[in-house]
Amino acid sequence: MQSYRQLIERTRLLEKDRNISLDFTDKKIVDSWIRCFENGLSPERNSIESVISASKLNELQDEYNDIRGFILPELELLHSQIAGTNFMVAFANNEGVVLDTLYDNEFYNSKARKVVIPGSVWKEEYRGTNGLGLTLKTKSASIVAGGEHFFNEHCHLSCFASPIFDHNQNIVGIIDASTDTSSRQDHTLALVKLSAKSVEQKLFLNSFQHTNIYSFHPRSEYLNTNSIGLIAVNDDGEIEGVNSNARVMLSGIFKDTTNDFFNIFTTPYHKIAYDLNLDKVLKVKDWLGSSLFIKLFQRQVLNSNRVNNNLKQPYKPCVNCEGSAIKEKQCILIQKTYKQTGEKVSSVSRTLNISRTTVYKHLS
Repeated sequence: MQSYRQLIERTRLLEKDRNISLDFTDKKIVDSWIRCFENGLSPERNSIESVISASKLNELQDEYNDIRGFILPELELLHSQIAGTNFMVAFANNEGVVLDTLYDNEFYNSKARKVVIPGSVWKEEYRGTNGLGLTLKTKSASIVAGGEHFFNEHCHLSCFASPIFDHNQNIVGIIDASTDTSSRQDHTLALVKLSAKSVEQKLFLNSFQHTNIYSFHPRSEYLNTNSIGLIAVNDDGEIEGVNSNARVMLSGIFKDTTNDFFNIFTTPYHKIAYDLNLDKVLKVKDWLGSSLFIKLFQRQVLNSNRVNNNLKQPYKPCVNCEGSAIKEKQCILIQKTYKQTGEKVSSVSRTLNISRTTVYKHLS
């Protein structure tokens, strides 16, 4: 068994070999290299090529089908934002198994395309330091650029990954963008993080359709962005769930055992519920004295039973979307959301962050 000092020495030797300085790199990379050495991996050897069978991949895709209904349109949007720059985008589950990929033409014709494929497993234990594996380990967004990868064979790649959390802070998946170059591009990570946050928001709204959901933020002009805190509150003022942004904003106040609106805000729910449900923007204070703006974001339109029944109704993609798996899923998602929001186009537009014109196009 290697001592910690020996592990550090091996890490420094690899750093020198790669001609990079880990002193100026995220500490997560150093920790990952050390874990790789501890696991008996060697950078000169090939990574463990772990790929599940086609039948197992189909099984996992079916298992994640509901989530993929939200993710695939987001992947398509992300792909359109970075396409033509030798990139691919991917969705992996919380075990690091890639379920879906989209490539631009340049990346499709590269050797890297044969490595990052649906069914490939990108856990750190198999593939060494990489964006997907590091994000799973740290539960945070990651960049792994060029020589920061553990295995020599991956040093021509750069990976940008961000986790998708449910309202209980469990990772439900990861969005990844990879390029066949070795540069660190912070703006790409920013786009990947935005995509992950957008999916988180949609999953949250879908999970709490049976109650009112309110958005809040220290600045009123941010109340319709992906940076908002979301809180699901029932008619009795009981909190049914909050999103990850809300947990950050309410750090020190909100705990998983917090179950009442009045435990967070100095104004009882019943005193402002009427005005909130008239779509008014109100200013409230939390118990630490911070001021926040709050407004209704998604109105309760269905009870739980009706939500479940509607989700089982058959939906058919419009003529323009037939024949494309991704477009069909996006089209059906729009139709479902339209039904679940009381057939209000503006609500669909706000929930899915798309234009009203796009909504109408898929309803015709």
